[in-house]
Amino acid sequence: MMNLKHIVLTDPALNGFEYGMLRDFEEEIIRVTSGHPVVMPKRKLPTFIEDRIGHGTRYSNLRKFIPKVECDLKADVLWLILMGPENFPLDLFKNWDRHVGVKILYIFDTFEAQLPSIRRVLQSAKWDLAITSFHGALPFLEEQTQHKWYAVPQGVKLDRFKPVAKEEKLISFSAYGRRLQNVHHSIKEYCLQTDKYYEYTTTTGLQPQLDPCENYRQYAWHLAHSFFTFSWPVELTNPKRVLTFSPMTCRWFEAAASGTVIVGQAPKEPEFEKIFGSDLVIPIDYTQSQEHLKLIWEELWENRYIYFQSALKNRERLADNWSWETRVWEIFKLANMT
Repeated sequence: MMNLKHIVLTDPALNGFEYGMLRDFEEEIIRVTSGHPVVMPKRKLPTFIEDRIGHGTRYSNLRKFIPKVECDLKADVLWLILMGPENFPLDLFKNWDRHVGVKILYIFDTFEAQLPSIRRVLQSAKWDLAITSFHGALPFLEEQTQHKWYAVPQGVKLDRFKPVAKEEKLISFSAYGRRLQNVHHSIKEYCLQTDKYYEYTTTTGLQPQLDPCENYRQYAWHLAHSFFTFSWPVELTNPKRVLTFSPMTCRWFEAAASGTVIVGQAPKEPEFEKIFGSDLVIPIDYTQSQEHLKLIWEELWENRYIYFQSALKNRERLADNWSWETRVWEIFKLANMT
């Protein structure tokens, strides 16, 4: 494996909260394989055209009329890690893989609505491995694309998401990303009344000049310094986003690796318990009255040190199975490169 030349196709221009985790995975691949990143040449299309024919847009089929750019890559193994299938314009290049051996495609998000873009990515090359991060997506992906798919779950860099001592925990409760409004209102009122700090996401995007990796480092710090953090299944907070399965997203890995106590509901994905154990999440019935929810917050806070110790034991026992390094080795095994 180490004698093979590995390259990771990457686009440093991608900007958003979600790309910090993608960069961590790319960096871990490069570290483990002694590979290096490759940036494809930029296509200089007028902005008003590029905005209208992007993957997933109404006029995306017009991309086939754009002249393709010659791009000759050389590698024994090529990795392409995508947050979503819309992210990378491989269809605008030609002959890029003539001198490439094994081609590995990994897509974080493979939801039903993304099938047209997923098909386009599959058609852009003869992929040796097509991998989704969602086990539950395998049936519809294979049925709808007529292509063999594998599932390798998401992960974290354990030296980024790591616990701090209970004395260093400055945030009582936190909620990053998706949330349920009645729970959000209840915990916000509880923290205001009891002089505790509840931190939650207050913006939908990054400032253009901010590196997603810098934001990811800050997020990891805040998550580790929270006693409790809320997390919910995608289909509960955004039912239109996923229709046929219950995805296991990165937030579970990040919170668990941080030793932060997770409150909410676990996804229904059967692999969840195999990876995280049966007691990772303190389940909350979000339909309860505000008065009942307040009693729950009081009990959680009173027993916070007990819950924190349980989270630390979980991490000590299972963390090796949550790392991006472990994911790289899992993919090696799938590709018969171990």
